[in-house]
Amino acid sequence: MNVVDLARLQFAVTATLHFLFVAVTLGLVTVVALMQTRAARTGDPDLHAARMRRVRFWGGLYVINYALGIVSGLVQEFQFGLNWSGLSHVLGNVVGTPLAIETIVAFFLESTFLGLWAFGFKRVKPRVHLALIWGVTVTAYLSTFWIMVVNGFMQKPVGYAKRDGVAYVTDWGAILTNGATWYAVFHIAGAVALLAGLILAAVSAHHLRRDRDIAFFRPTLRQGSLLAGVGAVAAVSAGFIHLDALKGTEPEKYVVLMGESGEEVEKARAAAQAAHGPGDWMPPAWVSHASLAMLLIGMVLIVLAWVPFFAARGKDPEAPVARGRFLLRLPVILLPLGFVALICGWLSREVGRQPWMVSGELTVRDAIGDVSAGGMAVSFAAFTLVLGVLALVDWMLMVRYARLGPDAGLLGDTDLFPDGPDGSGSGRPADDGPRKSSAADVPVSY
Repeated sequence: MNVVDLARLQFAVTATLHFLFVAVTLGLVTVVALMQTRAARTGDPDLHAARMRRVRFWGGLYVINYALGIVSGLVQEFQFGLNWSGLSHVLGNVVGTPLAIETIVAFFLESTFLGLWAFGFKRVKPRVHLALIWGVTVTAYLSTFWIMVVNGFMQKPVGYAKRDGVAYVTDWGAILTNGATWYAVFHIAGAVALLAGLILAAVSAHHLRRDRDIAFFRPTLRQGSLLAGVGAVAAVSAGFIHLDALKGTEPEKYVVLMGESGEEVEKARAAAQAAHGPGDWMPPAWVSHASLAMLLIGMVLIVLAWVPFFAARGKDPEAPVARGRFLLRLPVILLPLGFVALICGWLSREVGRQPWMVSGELTVRDAIGDVSAGGMAVSFAAFTLVLGVLALVDWMLMVRYARLGPDAGLLGDTDLFPDGPDGSGSGRPADDGPRKSSAADVPVSY
């Protein structure tokens, strides 16, 4: 493999793994913020405490993923500095500002709000605490938006002019309203809602199959199923709209993603050569398989994501759900499909742009810095190892925490439920065996 191949592979691994952290973070923080808003509007003290118990549990899952996701983001930043100096030299004036704003938003504002929220259970006023989690949510989406501004420019460069081979911004309005950015933002919003819903449904179904904390997990199974279904519809709809827009902005990518052959491909190839000169400007044909897989998974999830909702029907919140029912096994089966769809979507968007780093302006080969093949191989191995370990640790911690159940701890351990019968602050008896729970079991303390 040459330097270009190693650089492409390295970027694919680091960006894909980091994006999975980001997707889970965006989905879960939205869920937690909505849960806490619902709790804050509850007048009944027992119901309020029960809902805050859910906030603590799902918030703990979110914090685990966020903490490790921050580290994966640092790895991504190092990769840009080490390997892509050509991008900085030519287009640094355009992409530098959004990336700087994103760093300030993510590493200062978002992290500050999250720290105050995570350690603020029972320490700050409820309204302030609610405002903090919404501060985390808003800054998380703002951070993602600025990244997508850069990515949208790389897909469809607008609002700039080149002088002496260096790009300068001429119209920030055009850059910020770039269609390639906004189509992707709406598509990602649907995708993260889908993923968050699948996580809620899968964890809830796991406990309901074992008759654990039935009153706690029955509502989140319903909520997760509905959120996943709505997210699937939104993601697929936005994806089709975005795909249609590629006809005018990235025709080479469009014909490949659509699996076209023969005359249509030759027309696109000829048009690209007329615009950019001799050479092969077509994306690799295999990316159409990733696009097709994403579409098929999206269709499957549109149909099946809603189904577990019906397992949680019933008027008695403590009534056990029959063990072994397929409806409770389905969420665990669907969850990996959500991650596969995200990866296929990233491949469709990024590999579909090849051989360009910035469409029509800067090739991947020209964007790579003066790095030897040996140096690139070493950095690729190091980054892949670090991100692989982070992803593995993140998954193990989240699975372990999710299996332990709502009173495992992590957030507000001794402050949220200080009146527990065993004095532990958990708000439940010392016996950790399977049991039914209800809102009345949780003492009021928030």
